[in-house]
Amino acid sequence: MLGSFLVDTPSDPTSNRRQGVSGPPGVKCATGHMFVGDQAAYGNKATGTFQQHKPRLREAMRIGTWNVQGMLQPGKLAIIEKEMREHNIGILGLSETHWKEEGHFVTSNGNTVYFTGHHTQNFSGVAFVVSPQFNNIVLSYSSIMDRIILIKLDTKPVKLNIIQVYAPTTSASEEFVSDFYNKLQDIMQNIPSREITIIAGDLNAKVGKYKDQGDLKQVIGRFGVGERNERGEKLIDFCIQNKLVITNTTFNHHIRRLYTWKSPGDRYRNQIDYIMINQRWKSSIMNTKTYPGADCNSDHQLLVTVLRIKLNTSKKITKSKRMVIYPSEKQQFRALVDRNIQDLKSTEDCETIWNDLKTSINIAHTQILSQRNNIPIKKQWMSLETWQLIEQRKNVKKTGLTEEQQKQEYQQLNRLIQKNCRQDQNTYLNAQCDEVQSHAEKNQVRDLFKKIKEIVKDFKPKTWAIEDKNGMLLTDKKQITERWREYCEELYFDEQINDQQRQINNTDREPEILKSEVEDAIKKLKNNKAPGIDEVTGEILKELGDEAVNIILKICNLIWETGIWPKDWTTSVMIPLHKKGSTRKCNNYRTLSLISHTSKVLLHIINNRLRHYVDNEIAREQAGFVKGRGTRNQIVNIRQMIEKCREYNVPMVMCFIDYNKAFDFVNWSRLWEILNKMSVPDHLINLIKNLYLESTAVVKIEDMMSKDFHPQRGVRQGCILSATLFNIYGEAIMRNCLDEWEGGILVGGEKISNLRYADDTTIFAATEEEMATLLSRIEQESAKFGLTINKTKTKLMIVDKLNVVSRTHLLDDLERVNNFVYLGSTISNMGGCVEEVKRRIAMAKSAMLRLTKIWKSSYITRKTKMNLIRTLVFPVFSYGSESWTLRDKERKYIDSFEMWCYRRMLRIPWTARRTNQSILEELNITTRLSSLCMKRVLQYFGHIARRPDNNIDKLIVMGEVHGKRSRGRSPMRWSDQIRQITSQPLHVSFHQAEDRVTFSNTCLASGETGDSGTLLQVTRVTRRLQ
Repeated sequence: MLGSFLVDTPSDPTSNRRQGVSGPPGVKCATGHMFVGDQAAYGNKATGTFQQHKPRLREAMRIGTWNVQGMLQPGKLAIIEKEMREHNIGILGLSETHWKEEGHFVTSNGNTVYFTGHHTQNFSGVAFVVSPQFNNIVLSYSSIMDRIILIKLDTKPVKLNIIQVYAPTTSASEEFVSDFYNKLQDIMQNIPSREITIIAGDLNAKVGKYKDQGDLKQVIGRFGVGERNERGEKLIDFCIQNKLVITNTTFNHHIRRLYTWKSPGDRYRNQIDYIMINQRWKSSIMNTKTYPGADCNSDHQLLVTVLRIKLNTSKKITKSKRMVIYPSEKQQFRALVDRNIQDLKSTEDCETIWNDLKTSINIAHTQILSQRNNIPIKKQWMSLETWQLIEQRKNVKKTGLTEEQQKQEYQQLNRLIQKNCRQDQNTYLNAQCDEVQSHAEKNQVRDLFKKIKEIVKDFKPKTWAIEDKNGMLLTDKKQITERWREYCEELYFDEQINDQQRQINNTDREPEILKSEVEDAIKKLKNNKAPGIDEVTGEILKELGDEAVNIILKICNLIWETGIWPKDWTTSVMIPLHKKGSTRKCNNYRTLSLISHTSKVLLHIINNRLRHYVDNEIAREQAGFVKGRGTRNQIVNIRQMIEKCREYNVPMVMCFIDYNKAFDFVNWSRLWEILNKMSVPDHLINLIKNLYLESTAVVKIEDMMSKDFHPQRGVRQGCILSATLFNIYGEAIMRNCLDEWEGGILVGGEKISNLRYADDTTIFAATEEEMATLLSRIEQESAKFGLTINKTKTKLMIVDKLNVVSRTHLLDDLERVNNFVYLGSTISNMGGCVEEVKRRIAMAKSAMLRLTKIWKSSYITRKTKMNLIRTLVFPVFSYGSESWTLRDKERKYIDSFEMWCYRRMLRIPWTARRTNQSILEELNITTRLSSLCMKRVLQYFGHIARRPDNNIDKLIVMGEVHGKRSRGRSPMRWSDQIRQITSQPLHVSFHQAEDRVTFSNTCLASGETGDSGTLLQVTRVTRRLQ
C-alpha cells in the first residue's frame, strides 16, 4: 500500500475545519459558508455576504471524482446519484467501477453514464455520471482504456476536456505504470493547447506538500498531505511536463477536507485522489475539497472542485413524445382537429395544405396532453426502508468511525443495506411479474410481451464512436453524425445517374383517387410503428374525422395531378443499427429508415394499382413479398429437391448467391425502363419517379440530426412500394439470364434452375460446368443492373451420393460447403433434418434460459407460464418444421427437449426422481411438441395439395426426379410421414387434402395424439372422422 501518515485529527466532522491562515496571494480560497456570494483573492478577506450581486458572466460548475470500489452491488448507482444531487455535482467521475466493455446509457433518474472497462473481467473501470443540465453540452467521449476515459464539453471561451483516471496500485509493475502514463501523455498531446484540461481520479500517488522546491510551486500547493513517495514523484513529473496544477493541494482546509483515502481500520489517511487543471486556468478553480460525509461504502472520499466557466447556450433537447390518444379522448381529439381545420385558408398547394393539417393535428394533440393529470411516474425499485438505512449508515460515517463500536455498526448497516437491496430487487421483479400475469388475465397481448421483454432484456449500452474513411476514430457527436451522412450518401451515390426531370403526363392520367381508397389505405396502416419526420403516427390518422380525411384525399389528388410531393412525405430519417462485428465500422451497421405515415396512405394506393399490372409478371420461383408464400415454401422446396436427388442418385450442384446490399444498389434509370417494359402506365411510373427524384434523407444519431442529402440509387427503405419494385427489378435480371437457358434439374417433367426469396437466390445445375456458365451469366447481367455478387458469402453445395460429379477449377473462387443456413434453416447436402433439429433445440433452450426470471416467479400462474412457453419458446424451435423428415431418433430429441422445458418451468431438479408421465399429467399435456411438428407437416401438405397444378411448390413436392434408386431400403422420406399418419397412399391423401374441412380434422387429430411415436391413434381418429 501507499505510504501514509498516522491520523491525529479530530474525529468530529462538525468541529473547526479551518485554520486561521488563508491561502497564498493569487489563490482563491473558499470559506465553505453556504451563503458565500463572492471570493477574495488576497489575505483573509474571503466573505460570506447576503447582499445581491450582479449576475456572473460565468457559472460555477461542480465537478467531482470518487473511487467507488465497484458498481456491481444492487443500488450502488442510485446511492451515488443521490449524493450527486445532495452536493449539487454536475459531472462526477468514478474510478474502479468494475464494469465491463464500454458505452453509455441513461439512468432512471435522467443522468447519463459514460463508461469504459475491461473487455472480459469485472476489473478496474472508469466512468462519468453527467446530469441532464450538462449532458446537453457533451460534445464527445472517448474510451481510451479500462483506466482512462475522456469527455469533451462545449464551454466558453474554449472547450473543456475532463479525463477520469484510475492509476495502477503500488503492487503493479513499473512497466504497467509507465504504460498508463504514456497513454495519458498521448491524450494530453492530442488535446489542443488552447483548451482547458482537467484530470481527475485515483492516482494512487502521494505528492505531499510544497517545500520551496523551485518549479514545484506551480504544480503543488502548501496544503498537500503526508510525505511524497515514488509514485508521487512520477505524478509530479507528469504535471511539470504538461503544466498542470494539483488543485486540492492549493486550498487551505481542515485536514478532514484534504485526505481522500483511509486505510482499513481508519489507522492511516492519505491524499491519493486528485483533480488537476492547466496552470493557465488555475484562477478558474474556486475551491477543491473532499466531502467525508458522502457515503457509498467506499474507503475513498468524494472530492469536488468548483470551476467557474461559461457554458455555451445549447438548445434544450426535448424528445418528442409519441402521439397517443386514449379511447376516452378520441371524440374530443377528432372534434379539435375538425375545429382547427375550419380555420384553414383554401389553397391548391399540397405543401401548404399538408403543413396546415399537420399543425392542426399537433395543436389538437398538445391540447389533449395539457388536460391529462395522471402523468405516470417511473417507480423506483429501492424501498423507503432501504433509503432510511442508507441515511443511517451515512450518519454513522459522519461520527468519524474512531471507536470499534461505530465501525461494527457501520459494517452491520452495510450488510443490512446489501441484503435489503437484493430483497427490493426481488420485490420489484415480482411486481413486474405480477403485471405480466395481470396482462395475461386481461388478454392484453402487446402489453404482456412488452413487459416480458423489459424483464428479460440484456443490458446493451449505446456507443457513438465510429471510424472515418481512413480508420481514425471519431468521438465528437457532430463529426460522427457527419460521418454517417457521408457514409450513407456514398452508399446511395450513383456515378452514372443522369439529370432526370420531374414530369407528369396529363394526357394519360390514371383515374383519380377515391375517398374509399384513402379510407382503406388508412385502415391498412400498422399500429405501434415509429413515425417519420412529421411525428404523425398511423394511430392518429385512424382517429381523424371526415373533414381531415377529405383533406388527405385532396392532398393525394393534388400529387396525383401535379407529381409534386410534400417535403415531409419524401424525407427519410435513417437510424444506424449495429448488425455484427466491430461497432466502430459503418459497414457493420444496417440503416433503418422512418418515413411519414401519412405518405403511406398514397403509397398503398399506388402499390395496389401497380400490382394490378406487375403481379402476373413475377415468376413462380420468387417467394419473397408474394401473397400466400413465405420462407417456409423455399425451405421445403430445397429440402425436397435434395431428398429426391439423393433418393434417385441424381447429381445436383447448388449455389446460394449473396448480393452486396442488393436493395441499396438498384439503378433508378433501369427501374423506370423495366416498369415501362412491363406495361405499367406512364402516369404511375412518373409518380414513382418524382417521389424518388424529390427524396431526401437525414441520419439521426440519438438526439442529433445530420444535414440532408439526396439518395441516387436503391429502393426507399420502409416504403410500401419497395418490395414490389425490387421484385420487378430482380425478375428482369433473371429473365435476361435464363433467356434460352435449358439447364437445371428435371422435376416432375420441368426444369428447375432457380428458387428465390427477395434477393436470396439459389440456382441449380447438373454439373459444375453448367453451374459456372449460369453463375457467369447472372454475374454479368447483375452488373449491368448495378448489382454485384459477394463471392465471400456466396456458397457452393454439391449433392452427389455416388460421387459422379467431376470436379473442375471453374468454381474455385467459391467456398464449397456441406451445410448452409438458408433463410434461417440449416440445409445439408446429406438430406435429413437432424442437424437442424439439434440447432433449433439449442436456440430454443437459449430462449428458455432468458426467461429464467419468469419461471422463478411465484406471482405468475402456471397457466401463464405454459402460454409463454408455447408463444416464446416453442415457436423458436418449430420454425421451418414443415420441411422436417422426423424419424424416431429426432422425435426422441424433441420429446426430451420438451420435458426439459417443463422441468425448468416447474423448477424440478433432476434428483427429484419425477417421471415424465407424472409431469405431463400434472400439466395436463395432451399434445406433445413432436406431434405439433407432425401436424405442421400435414397442414403444409394440405396447403400444397390445394394449390393449382402449375404451382412450383406443388410441382417439387409431388413431382419425381428421373433416376435410379440404390439397392436396399431407402431412407425415410418427407412424404412417408403423410402415409404413416393417414395409413393410405400419398395420392389418396393428396386428393383428400383438396377438401379443407376433412383434411383439417385429420391435422387436428394428428396434433391431439399424446405419444409422438404412436401414429396409429391418429389413423383411427382420421378414419372415424371420414
